[in-house]
Amino acid sequence: MVDGVFTSEEEDEVLRNTNPETPDVFAFDCGQLPFERMGDAHFELLLADLYTALAVDGKEDWFDQACRLNDGADQGRDVILLQDSVPVGVIQCKRYNGIVNLPMVIQEICKFFLYATIKPHIAPAPGADFRYYLAVSDRAATKLFEFMQGKGRQRFEDLREEFEDKALAARQASATLKKHADLKDLTKAQLCDIIWARIDNLHTVIHKKDSLSRMVADYPTIKSTYFRLESDTARIVEEIKKVLQSRGAILSDEDAELVSAVRTEYVKLKLGSNRRFNVGLIQGDELLPFVKGMLEPVTGTLITNFGSRPAMLAAGAAAAEVNQWDEINDLVKEYPHPLVFSVGCGEVSGSTLIEWIKSDEMTWLDPKWSPAPANLYRAGWCWVKGPDEGTHDCYILVENETGDQKYDHANLSLRLAFEDVIIWPTLGNDFTNPLTNAKSQLRRIMASQGEDKSSRPNLVLASQNVDILIDVLASASDYYGQRNQSPIGIAIANSGRLRECASGVHSATGVFPALDAEQSTRPTPPAFQPPSRVMRRSSNGALTLTIEWANDLALKAVKGHRLIGSDVKDDLPPSSLEFHELFERHPPIDGYLACVKRELDLLNVLVQNSVLADSVGFTYRTKYGVKQYESFSLEDLSASGEYVMKAVQALSYIKSHKSSQWVVEPGVDGHIKFSDPAVGELNIMAWANHRCHVRQMEGELFGWARKAISHPGLIVFAHAAGHVKDKKPSHNSRYDYTSPPSTRGSITEAEAPRNVYMFNLGEIESLYDDDTALSAEDFMDDLFKRRRRLDAE
Repeated sequence: MVDGVFTSEEEDEVLRNTNPETPDVFAFDCGQLPFERMGDAHFELLLADLYTALAVDGKEDWFDQACRLNDGADQGRDVILLQDSVPVGVIQCKRYNGIVNLPMVIQEICKFFLYATIKPHIAPAPGADFRYYLAVSDRAATKLFEFMQGKGRQRFEDLREEFEDKALAARQASATLKKHADLKDLTKAQLCDIIWARIDNLHTVIHKKDSLSRMVADYPTIKSTYFRLESDTARIVEEIKKVLQSRGAILSDEDAELVSAVRTEYVKLKLGSNRRFNVGLIQGDELLPFVKGMLEPVTGTLITNFGSRPAMLAAGAAAAEVNQWDEINDLVKEYPHPLVFSVGCGEVSGSTLIEWIKSDEMTWLDPKWSPAPANLYRAGWCWVKGPDEGTHDCYILVENETGDQKYDHANLSLRLAFEDVIIWPTLGNDFTNPLTNAKSQLRRIMASQGEDKSSRPNLVLASQNVDILIDVLASASDYYGQRNQSPIGIAIANSGRLRECASGVHSATGVFPALDAEQSTRPTPPAFQPPSRVMRRSSNGALTLTIEWANDLALKAVKGHRLIGSDVKDDLPPSSLEFHELFERHPPIDGYLACVKRELDLLNVLVQNSVLADSVGFTYRTKYGVKQYESFSLEDLSASGEYVMKAVQALSYIKSHKSSQWVVEPGVDGHIKFSDPAVGELNIMAWANHRCHVRQMEGELFGWARKAISHPGLIVFAHAAGHVKDKKPSHNSRYDYTSPPSTRGSITEAEAPRNVYMFNLGEIESLYDDDTALSAEDFMDDLFKRRRRLDAE
């Protein structure tokens, strides 16, 4: 052994004990250790210690000593394996945050053997067997893996031209090699011949993160030296057992193993700023246009609303299509700021998953398991991008417990351990699995909370594809129950749509728990715990918001978004959006006349184009007519949707008359303006409120007719408690309860009241689905005859 070439035991011991940045790891983990977060020297020393332990234990007998090359040697920092002080192998250490590729390693091989020519103490003479091992801290490209795991000479011959180029590049990149007399004048072919003299006796092996993690797991002392363990696993299992026992369930030893079925990726990045986290949620199945608009690098929705700060984005469990990965991946690549993006792509064959596993650009969570090619799975992807750290990873997600015998299942959950928050990308039924299920995601989160000494918040990015909300609400409540251990929140994106929702929520996309002082989101029902907020839009749309994570999750800067053409734009004002939602939620009955349906659709278009300037006033009048100062929140509007649309659908029949137009300006008491030379101008209103008695309506109309405002006469089609008859309440003094009646037409009546007429809304309901019924023109002609009879009374 040559003095000064290898580091001494004393130097190595100092290095072991002076590592202020020892990575934190979770004990409940399937073994993915964050080697990329170590320093270069510590990564090399870890490999030296591992191989020393293998030799001491007798697990390897072809070497007896592992030594690090001195850091000052510009041949690179490697570990040399010795047998009786003779080099028999080398471990090339690439601590690299990302994918190590074949050209990179070819140059390293060339560099090492060029150095061995001038420093023979690091490798034996050509012709002797020698092992070249490569240890990468993260991932290796497929071609590199295949080359390093291959055998024989031909794999080198196939790459002769590239080896020549890299041999020349290696010499030119090293001052020592470039100046050495034995090397400086050689051509690239001659340099390559130096390496070729060894390839017949060269054995190559590669260690990736997975295999290295398993090796470290066999040596707890080494693991605790280079990583900080954060938990007492036995204590955490006991705590989970107690929780289950309180619910009448038992945690078996086999179930306890499933608690640790988690793969952790340690990401050296903060996602929040002063405990504020930026979130985007995509609702529905129209994914690509939203992703394009939200991730656009200059004017995209995320940059517009969050700037350069990190963002988390989620879409539903069946939002993507299997063949869209390349396009989505390119969009993520182009996004210039930190991003976590989780989305499901629904049903996937096992053969497709196997193709993904082979990809250099996707990470498979469970190297111990290979999916069955003929089986079906539910799958998706989660991207993690940190531009400053050079991170661009895509993890393949597979549902662990589908709840459907049609689908096979995976075994592991993905945990993304950022510096300030733990993110759980979760697909479909994995989120709704109850705590009593052995593969419950909630059990794994409970274990994670117990492990995390810093008590980081846990945020579940739950991709769903549901049309019923019951299981989602029940699961959100269960997750919320674990908040005593550490903060826990859920951000749900749903690619399905709730057509009927007994809870009155109408959307599963939202944040649980959450408080929101704005109107862009809808509250969950008061009886539901925890209080939460969901999107007002249940159709294709998106939501951006900032979570302020103190004791509770407060939503700030909430914005809804929708597609106009292929562009992502800010959504309608909350009142207009709520009205628009009612058109889908309470559609017309079968057989609706085409001319009437056209007018109903026109009104919806006016709402969506913001032409109807006062949606609140327009819909308020369908319930309260001319009454003033009644409470009418957006939740009241939603709850009254059936009666609002009862009125609107009847009005659409009237609107099919050529002399009518929708009232779109604010402050007008009426829904339709009617202008005809024979009858003049008047307004038409529909008032549907089964809790209001017809006598009350008549009294309100009487008072309204006498107000000192400029307003045309009014025809009201009413639905109320009691029988609605043809009436002219504006001129019937018995509705005036506050003053004695005046004689009509006498000089004691200061001002003639406006004419107000009331007719039964139910008359119209029998017409707009009957193609043999009166047209709107004939109906209104008949109505005006009845009005004249009322005038004559």
